[in-house]
Amino acid sequence: MTQVIPVTQARRDLLKLVDKVNEEYTRVDITKKGKIKATIVIVSPEYLESLEETIYTLDHSMDDIRRAEGEIAAGEYITLEEFKKQLKKRNAR
Repeated sequence: MTQVIPVTQARRDLLKLVDKVNEEYTRVDITKKGKIKATIVIVSPEYLESLEETIYTLDHSMDDIRRAEGEIAAGEYITLEEFKKQLKKRNAR
């Protein structure tokens, strides 16, 4: 469940919010002038590192992924069975 609170309340209740998020695995969206400006979530350092690694990997792989999707759409691929046959022929030489 997400709780939405103004920044003035967040400032006043910061320690309580941290405890709440930690205990209830919830998130708190903080607003300024009625618009959400920040979100408080608590995750383990290991989980955060995993998320960061995933984002980095995706960010640096998207060009390759898009190129591969284009090749598939254009029919520029071989099936696993075809690949195995080609490999078998190469190894037989």
